[in-house]
Amino acid sequence: MGFFHVGINMKEKNNLTISGTGIITATRKGTRRLGEYQEMFGKHGELIFRGRPIINEGEIVAIIENHNIICNEGLQLVAGFAIDESATYDTGITYCEIGTGSTAPAAGDTTLTTYHGRKAITSASRSNYVATISTFFTAAESTAVIAEAGMWGGGDAAAGQATGLLFSHFLASFNNSGGLYDITITYILTIARG
Repeated sequence: MGFFHVGINMKEKNNLTISGTGIITATRKGTRRLGEYQEMFGKHGELIFRGRPIINEGEIVAIIENHNIICNEGLQLVAGFAIDESATYDTGITYCEIGTGSTAPAAGDTTLTTYHGRKAITSASRSNYVATISTFFTAAESTAVIAEAGMWGGGDAAAGQATGLLFSHFLASFNNSGGLYDITITYILTIARG
């Protein structure tokens, strides 16, 4: 008995593109309010109205936006999550770091160039294929000449510097060395067909 081969010609080809944008928003110290009554509102500190988080944006003095590098560790996080490889890949982006280094981000980065501080994500939401992830740093937590930021994920991400997988790294410069401004880092991740 012979074997035969059937070829199937697929007419459609789908490519996946993942892109991100990092935004630093500086507000006058103490004018932004985010979840002051956490026990009465959302578990991540967000204010809730009719089931949706709300934020008093404060008195904005600067918005700096820049594209990112999705690091190799970020690609590994996505691929590992897709096959549920291990607990390392079961957790998405949970931490944000800010730093003072101005070296151009590279795909192989596993840390920020010059670390300043790290905080857990303050709020996260998704609309179809776009995730918006924000972290609020008080003026005291972000007193530095901020030049870079990174988003961290994976099951090993914790409060300690550079723990977990560096998903994204981007430059966005704002001089907060006087400690006059609260800082919000917003990361917008878009996944689409390319």
